[in-house]
Amino acid sequence: MSTILVTGARAPVAVDLARSFAAAGHWVHLADSVTGWAARLSRSVTATHLLAPPRTDFPRFAAGLRDLVARLDPVAILPTCEEVFYVAAAGLGERVLAPPSAVLRTLHSKIGFACHARGLGLAAPETWRVESRADLGALPVAPEALVFKPDFSRFATHTLIRPTRTQLDAIDPTPAMPWAAQRFVAGEELCLWSFARQGRLVASVVYRPLWRHGRAAAYAFEAVECPGGLAIARTIAEANSLTGHLSFDVIVTPDGTVVPIECNPRAVSGLHLFDARPELARAMLGEGGAHAVGGVRYLGPAMALLGVPAAIASGRVRAFAGDVRRGRDAVGRIGDRRPAIGALIDAGRFGVRALATRRSPAGATTDDIEWNGEPIA
Repeated sequence: MSTILVTGARAPVAVDLARSFAAAGHWVHLADSVTGWAARLSRSVTATHLLAPPRTDFPRFAAGLRDLVARLDPVAILPTCEEVFYVAAAGLGERVLAPPSAVLRTLHSKIGFACHARGLGLAAPETWRVESRADLGALPVAPEALVFKPDFSRFATHTLIRPTRTQLDAIDPTPAMPWAAQRFVAGEELCLWSFARQGRLVASVVYRPLWRHGRAAAYAFEAVECPGGLAIARTIAEANSLTGHLSFDVIVTPDGTVVPIECNPRAVSGLHLFDARPELARAMLGEGGAHAVGGVRYLGPAMALLGVPAAIASGRVRAFAGDVRRGRDAVGRIGDRRPAIGALIDAGRFGVRALATRRSPAGATTDDIEWNGEPIA
């Protein structure tokens, strides 16, 4: 048996990765700068480890991570969340299954990714860099036909879709914190998760969000057929000889064109659609490929805490009940139920942090690991 180190233990996808690698016969250690109770309570996790917060104390984070790697000697180090930027910068060599820092920056940047994708012939929307109020006034397209978002951002918490002039007055772009102004694309929004090894996709799935908190990450989803989406992932992976997670948000227009609107070089919910089978772990280690399962998967604790109120408020109780009946919980899986309890503890802790820091609940889950383009040192 060999050892795998997964970082970003706070994420439900980290628990499913642990299950997959454990099923493939590995010892799985998880690390993070907070205690991930869902991970800690999983029977698939050998041990969890606490690191310093990389965003505010990178030297101590990097030193702690290097010490952990020296003690565990893992065959692979697998980031899951935005800590990937700090893990990539920690000097751990080829055992890190993630792109180099320069590629991560391009893919994470709303402006840089659109430019990169268009350069490869993909149908990414026209995107302008906005560094000042003067830049806003000089845009060649009216705000009502654009989407605005910070260049480095997540969960769409600051995104303005076809805003009014009044809404646009509330943003303050600067050269240090630029915004992307992107041409609005009408159609159905889908998501994609994939994993690549040396430029070749070894696992990939396109999925439809069924239930989500605002515009943030979905907590119920189902796999769909979308060859155009997979072609986008294949093109980006090949162009960058990429190893690691590769995720996208895409719009399928009424004429069937698949338009990539942003890229996330980290794990997202689509990973749950592989049901933590050992084939996924083997594929990530370069042994064959893995295929997603059909049907609906959901995050049980989020369905209880967010889905039930949303269903009642929107009058979609019957649809919600139907999705629960035809789906399966990806947090409290059969044979490993206790992570569902841990996820409730994690949700409560991040809720308290959100109140204390006056951030959104989604923002509170990433405030110590997110990366917004600043130097890492």
